[in-house]
Amino acid sequence: MSLAKVTLTLWEKLDLLPAVGSIVVAVFFAILTGIRRTERQAASLLLHAGYALFRQATKRLSPRQMQYILPSSDQIYERYKKKTGQKPQTIQVGDGGLGHWHGDPNADNVIVWFHGGGFGLPAHSGYWKFYAQLVRDLEISGKSVAVFGITYTLAPVATYPTQLRQAVNSVRYILSQPNRDPSSVFLGGDSAGGNLVGGVLSHMAHTHPEIKPLPVEGQLGGAVMIAPWTLMDTEFPEMEVYHGGDIITTAVAGPWATAYIGGRKRDYYTDLSTAPKEWFSRFPVKSILITGGSNEIMLPIIKDFTAKLKEGYENAELFIGRRECHVAPFSNLELGDPTKTEQGKRIEAYLAENMV
Repeated sequence: MSLAKVTLTLWEKLDLLPAVGSIVVAVFFAILTGIRRTERQAASLLLHAGYALFRQATKRLSPRQMQYILPSSDQIYERYKKKTGQKPQTIQVGDGGLGHWHGDPNADNVIVWFHGGGFGLPAHSGYWKFYAQLVRDLEISGKSVAVFGITYTLAPVATYPTQLRQAVNSVRYILSQPNRDPSSVFLGGDSAGGNLVGGVLSHMAHTHPEIKPLPVEGQLGGAVMIAPWTLMDTEFPEMEVYHGGDIITTAVAGPWATAYIGGRKRDYYTDLSTAPKEWFSRFPVKSILITGGSNEIMLPIIKDFTAKLKEGYENAELFIGRRECHVAPFSNLELGDPTKTEQGKRIEAYLAENMV
């Protein structure tokens, strides 16, 4: 099941203490120097310090160490539901993947969401807060909607294509429900989850040789890709990068990509940025919304991917949230800032425009 976790060596355990110490120092320094901030940095001191915490943690700790420290995605879901007085509703979608419901499973529209975290980090509580916010506000606008949040087996416990297979299984499960028209099903994902959105659409259009086909009559209602990680290079492209306004650094590319690929050969399912324009033309979805933050280090990659996507798939939009970091709609909520992000607003409007 998706809650499988790694065990650490003695050295990895001993390394946790100095790593945590470096994180504390980074946050303290950010507070001291963050009273006055530029447009390239977070809008509030709370977020500025929180981003520093995320940067140092993801830079200093390996995916294995972070999995050891953090509760699993499934445990986070259980705790969130208990805290909010709701009954958990979890479905096994196959091959170890789990789907967690937020909202009524019989709603007119379903969003299947794949969380980010470099394929190696669990879905924190910010995800469930965002899902709740999304369902509530869409219902206010007259839309009946539920979110089916997918938790997949993390790398390096499992490697590609396990996560893609679990993602495909989750969509297969939703589409197999009685009276569920594809036009009422939406895909969503952020960072690594955005990669899985692209992977699922790719599989639906071009069957992956190791995954059962997923035919669909008609088109899905839409897809949202927040800061999609569509290039598994272990080093960022040669470009000028400023880390101070984001939650990740270029240091994550190597360990996270290596853990996910696991020695396998990269392809268009893992690296959608490398696919030819013809690859996108058969994507069975009515439209795709891609978002990013103006302060995130992956922005050049996101823009490049969007340009390539539009060469073969015309109904795609790119929206950039001013002064926002990588996956800001979730990161900010996890840090205690309930202010709706510009990306979050656009995503909500996009879904309201396209839902039945």
